[in-house]
Amino acid sequence: MNTFRITLAALCMGALPAFAQSVPAATPSFEDRSSEVWLNVGGFSRHFSRNKGYNESNLGLGIEYRTSPEISYMAGAYYNSVRKTTSYAAVNWQPLSIGPLKLGAAIGVMNGYPSMASGGTFFAALPLATWEGKRYGINFGVIPSIGKVDGAVIVQFKLRVH
Repeated sequence: MNTFRITLAALCMGALPAFAQSVPAATPSFEDRSSEVWLNVGGFSRHFSRNKGYNESNLGLGIEYRTSPEISYMAGAYYNSVRKTTSYAAVNWQPLSIGPLKLGAAIGVMNGYPSMASGGTFFAALPLATWEGKRYGINFGVIPSIGKVDGAVIVQFKLRVH
C-alpha cells in the first residue's frame, strides 16, 4: 500500500502545477477544453475466460484530470472482477486521434487482485481508447491475458464536472 500512496502522491504532484496554471479567473464554460475534470463512475468488464464466474459489473468512483488533449491523470477505486476493492492511480497518454477517439495507453499502479502481488500494489499498463463529448465520456481498455491474468475488455463511464 505504501507504493500505491507514493505513486498517487507523485501523480498528483505532477498534475498540481498544470492545474494551478490552467485555472482561469472566471468560471469556465463547458466549451473551454483546455483543462477538464471528469468523475469516473466505474463500468463493466467482459472476460475472455467466460466460465470462471468473474464479476463483470465494476462500479466505483474516481476522478480524471485532463491537462491536454494527450494527457490525463486518474485515480479512484472500484469493485473488481474477483469481488475485491481495487484502488488505482494512472497517467493516460493518448497521442493518436481517429475522429472523436483518442488512442494510447494508461500506465500506473493498482491493487486488490490476489493473483498479482498477493493483492498488494503492482504496476500495470493497458491500451486505452477514449471518447469524450461535452459532458459525457467513455474509456475503453483491453487487459491482455498474460500469465496469471485472465484478459478482458473494459468500459468505464465518466461525467465532465469542470
